[in-house]
Amino acid sequence: MEKISQLKIIKQLFLLERHYLKSLSTNSSFADEYLKIKDIVSKLNITDGFVVDMAASDGVSQSCTLEFFKDSNWSGLALEMDPDKFAQLSFLYANFPNAKLARGRITPHNVVSTLLGFEVPNDFSLLNLDIDSYDLYVINEILKGGFRPKIISMEINEKIPPSVFFTVDYDEKHYWKGDHFFGCSLRAASETVKPFGYILESLQYNNAMFVRSDLASHLFSDTSVEIAYESGYKNKSDRKKLFPWNADVDCLLEFSKEDSIKFINNFFSKYDGKYTVK
Repeated sequence: MEKISQLKIIKQLFLLERHYLKSLSTNSSFADEYLKIKDIVSKLNITDGFVVDMAASDGVSQSCTLEFFKDSNWSGLALEMDPDKFAQLSFLYANFPNAKLARGRITPHNVVSTLLGFEVPNDFSLLNLDIDSYDLYVINEILKGGFRPKIISMEINEKIPPSVFFTVDYDEKHYWKGDHFFGCSLRAASETVKPFGYILESLQYNNAMFVRSDLASHLFSDTSVEIAYESGYKNKSDRKKLFPWNADVDCLLEFSKEDSIKFINNFFSKYDGKYTVK
């Protein structure tokens, strides 16, 4: 039995490494988030820096930060809560000497101390935030804590139309259950991040791209949530192909704000008291 277990582990590691090697020559992000980030980084002429990936998973599958961790000019911190995914992350990133790894749940209460503990620079280059829950509270604490990443790539709940402010409220016991209940709307993200000195550069399907205002200059213009949502999600020709699981809530794309709020309250009735919508 022990030999069988060892062989099983070796096989799993072999498959992981093969998956990793394949990813070295391909962009594996879900909806070309990496290519969008790469374009912003290039326009800002950032050739080295520090990246923080919150909820890095195994570091390869659908990752939009892998290419930065691979680059010897970059260093960074990858955080992951799930023990199995973290084990894979540790194995796959073992050859990246500039990568720091940490396993644990990120909350509004510990995110600043975590960044400080790993000596993350206040003006680090790139933050990727994708914790599938109370992301809005986490990004607010990061910015309140004095951190000013040059670029923020933040997952939003793409189902919620831009007229609606929606967020999952912080609850230390909450975790994503694989349904539509997670994160925040684009409006909520924009209204929280922009007052700290950022512009909304674009929406890449379900990732809001923010750039620090002092760096944006003539390179980027601030985009309204309505325009960003229309061009970055609603009117994408491959939206239904990439997000087939959103078919049961696509009606929200045509609803008024009032009807959207009514629908959301009914749809998330089992989560009553665990979110804010307005």
